Amino acid sequence: MTVGQWLDLWLEMRQTLSFNTRRLYTQHVNDYLKPYLGTVPLRSLTVARVQAMFVAFSRANAKRQRPLSPATFVRIRGTLHAALNGAIRVGLIERNPAHLVELPSGRRPRAVVWTDARVAHWRATGERPPVAVWTARQTAEFLAHVRVHPMYALYLAVALLGLRRGEATGLRWCDLDLDGEVVQISHQVQDRNGTPSCVRRRPSRACARWRWITC
Repeated sequence: MTVGQWLDLWLEMRQTLSFNTRRLYTQHVNDYLKPYLGTVPLRSLTVARVQAMFVAFSRANAKRQRPLSPATFVRIRGTLHAALNGAIRVGLIERNPAHLVELPSGRRPRAVVWTDARVAHWRATGERPPVAVWTARQTAEFLAHVRVHPMYALYLAVALLGLRRGEATGLRWCDLDLDGEVVQISHQVQDRNGTPSCVRRRPSRACARWRWITC
């Protein structure tokens, strides 16, 4: 059995995966793992062969419009690791070559604040932090700028309640209690193969700060 054959079988066997997890595993298998490892006999897969795959990914990043991030490398290895653990459980292999592969740190970059000095540096050089957040003043300036925008209420809800994008777009009128000044976050919109779909969140959470939005 080749690695590609086992990956297909492993996905077929995983009947309890959530939609998003299955979509992520399938993308990793089809876009990254099978093109590089698909024809390798499963019993012949080595740490060096898996490491070489990630070296190839790193070299290909120079030509990619959107390079793969270290976090993506970690997630791809996680998919392969899970699949090979499955092969160990059914007795096809005895050890997991993905376990010893070395990768760059997959930690997310630390968020910084858009201070006046940082804004001035960005305008002068075009260099910007990987993750940066607005100050309260900058947020207020943005909200004042979009005051007449049709989506103003949504922008305000996101700014004041800290909603994620999927949570904000998944809000329904029945989730709002204007008299009690409470909004219940019970659904979120997810992208399913290019089609937005509203799904129920678990556990749900409530935000009792709606007074700021309706005044």
